[in-house]
Amino acid sequence: MHPQWLPRLNALLYRLRHLWAVGSFSLGLASYFLVERKPWLAAVLTAILVGTWLVLLTENFWLRRFRGTGMEPLAQGALKLMLQGVHQEAFFFSLPFVILQWSGGAEYFLFTGLVAAAALVSIVDPLYFRLASHRAVYFGFHAWALFVALLVLLPLIFKWPTNFALDGAALLTALFALPSFWRVGGPRPAYRWAILVGVSVAIATVPVWGARLVPPLTLSLEERAMAVSINRSSREPLVTGRTFRASELGDGLYAYTAIRAPLGLGQEVSHYWFHDGKLVDRIGLHLTGGRREGYRTWSHKAHLPAPAVGDWRVEVRTDKNQIVGVLRFTVIPD
Repeated sequence: MHPQWLPRLNALLYRLRHLWAVGSFSLGLASYFLVERKPWLAAVLTAILVGTWLVLLTENFWLRRFRGTGMEPLAQGALKLMLQGVHQEAFFFSLPFVILQWSGGAEYFLFTGLVAAAALVSIVDPLYFRLASHRAVYFGFHAWALFVALLVLLPLIFKWPTNFALDGAALLTALFALPSFWRVGGPRPAYRWAILVGVSVAIATVPVWGARLVPPLTLSLEERAMAVSINRSSREPLVTGRTFRASELGDGLYAYTAIRAPLGLGQEVSHYWFHDGKLVDRIGLHLTGGRREGYRTWSHKAHLPAPAVGDWRVEVRTDKNQIVGVLRFTVIPD
């Protein structure tokens, strides 16, 4: 016989299910603003994500423990709400970092769209629970949440450069995804095992085939300017603009950038100079994280190839060609 309080508690949780989404949404956005002041929050969020993955893997074990008891419906409901809350937290924590990368280029529209769509699905109950009813898709959804969150959390916690963070996020997601995908659907023929292994290999090799599609989430371009000269003592650009006459550029041109990065992070980046779509130079730079306004650095193109007239852009990229931001300018005839 079920305790009388269990049905009432179940009914209460069901009525409050919409507030759960609002709370998780708020907590995710709050984490974004708090994590820079309290770095330990990043470690806590990582532990929660990995812990819930283990809960998801052992879901059948926990449900079997309560099967046939008055706790069974409560355990099922609590597990679903917990996992939904973690997904909401992961996506809404990461989403502001993703939005900051819109200036990186059209390559990131797909990544941004997928993160935004997953965040929306996580707070719309009919969509989320329909997805949860398909186990393989649900494990894929959790893998996506883990991958996106790790792209942010690994640089924040371990001060990994963006390149290593992408490698680490892919490998860790594949490591956790492989056993979880294997348990979907029970026994299967050899070709289906091969497909599952292929999926995990594809996840692990994202840094090889998909680095250009994944933005460097913890790096953002706080300031950018094209300048005729630089005040080196104050590290400020002088005589800036987006249009320059050819006669102004006798001493070349400076691409000035202030790049924000996690505290304590040392990161290699490069300025790629393009003229009318053609790469003409690559200048390597080193930035140090921690400054709220961004680490100020610049590259100097002393001699622009003649004729310099035309459309120019300078792309700020990591060693894996992830675009942090773009500066555009035009050189016109005298």
